[in-house]
Amino acid sequence: MLALAVVAGALILGTTLRDMRSGALAPATTPDTGVALAGGTPAPTPAVADCVALARVAAHVAPPLAIIDANDGTKRITSAEGGFALTVPGSWVVWPGQSGQRAYAQAHASSYDPKTVPPPDPERWMLPPSVGIALDVQVWMNAERVSLERFADNVFIGPDQMSKTPGKVETIAGHAAYRFAINDEHRFQPSDRPLVVTRQTRIVWLIQSPVPDRVIVAWATPGESALFTTAERAVTQMTIVPPDQSQRPVTYQRGDVLRKWSYDKNGTRIAGRRVEAKLMTYAEANAAMNRPAPAVGATAAPKPIQLLRLDHDPDDLYWVVAVSGPDLPQGRGGPMGIGVSGATPTPTVWILYDTSATADDLAGTATQIATQGSWPPGFADLPDRCR
Repeated sequence: MLALAVVAGALILGTTLRDMRSGALAPATTPDTGVALAGGTPAPTPAVADCVALARVAAHVAPPLAIIDANDGTKRITSAEGGFALTVPGSWVVWPGQSGQRAYAQAHASSYDPKTVPPPDPERWMLPPSVGIALDVQVWMNAERVSLERFADNVFIGPDQMSKTPGKVETIAGHAAYRFAINDEHRFQPSDRPLVVTRQTRIVWLIQSPVPDRVIVAWATPGESALFTTAERAVTQMTIVPPDQSQRPVTYQRGDVLRKWSYDKNGTRIAGRRVEAKLMTYAEANAAMNRPAPAVGATAAPKPIQLLRLDHDPDDLYWVVAVSGPDLPQGRGGPMGIGVSGATPTPTVWILYDTSATADDLAGTATQIATQGSWPPGFADLPDRCR
C-alpha cells in the first residue's frame, strides 16, 4: 500500500479541493482562532496573520505576447515576460502557446496553419517534412543553475522522444547557448503489415536568460524540413533582454485558506483539523511540492514530478497549504484501500497542495496526499514571504 501519492495538478483531490480553492465551498467567515493536531493535541503555533503589505502593492502585469507585422514580409514576435523577441516570415502562423491558448513566456510559430493542415497519418503520427516546420520558444526553470550542456540532459519534448544527439556550445544575442538534437521515433504495428517506424529530429537551442535560474528553450520540428534554415535564422538572430516582471497583490489571504479548511460549510469548526499555509513564489512552491518524498517503512517513495517548463510566472505568489486531520478528501487514483471491489478507501491523513495567492490562476503545480504519518515532512523548513 502506498503511503503517499504525488500527482501534477490539483485534480487529484477532485472537485472538493478545486471548490475549496475557488471558494465554491467557502464556509461561513467565522474568525479563525488557531489550529490543532488530530486528537486535540495543541499544535506548534503557526503563522496566522494575513499579508497586509503585500495586499497593497501596485499591480503590474507584463504585456501579452506581441505579434507585429513589419510590412516587409516578416512578423516580429516579442515576449516581454520571457525577455525574447524573434522574426519569422510574415506568412507563418503564430500562437501565444502550443495549444493556441496564452501561456507564460511561450510562442509557437509554424509555416503551416495547424487548423487546416491534414492530420498526420495515424500509422506514422508525425507530419512529413514536406508539410513545413514548427518553431516553439518557451522559458524553463533551471533552479540548480547547472550548465546548459547539463540542463540538456533534463529536456524532454514529446512522447516519441527516444534519444539525444550531443551538440555544441554557441552564443546567441551575446548569451551562452547550447544546440543539440532530439531524436523522435514512432512505432506502429498494423495487424496485416510489417511494423511501421517513423523518425524525425527536433533541433533544440538552450539560451541563458538574463535571469540566472531560467533558460530560453527553442526547438524546430522537424529538423529535416527544407525550411529549417529559416527557423534556425529566427533563433540565432533572436533578441534577448531582461524580462518584464509582473507584480500582483495578494488577494487570497492566509485567513481565507485557514477558514476554508478549519470550518465545515455550516461554519462549525472541524475538530482535530490542522491547517497551515506559507507564502512563496511559484518557483519556490514548485520546488517545495516536488521534493523527493520520504519512504515509509518498506514502501519506496514516489519519484517527484519536476516541472521545468514554466507555465506560470515564477515570481507570482502562491500558498503552499498543509492540512491534516479527519474527513479529508480522497485522492482520485490515490491510495484506495486494498483495491478489492467494495473495499473501504484508506483515509487520507494529510494533504499538501499549492494555489495562487493573487487569484491569477487557481491551478497549482502538484498535490500530495498521504494515508500514513500525521503531517507533511519538512513543512516547517519551508520559507514564508507573507508580510
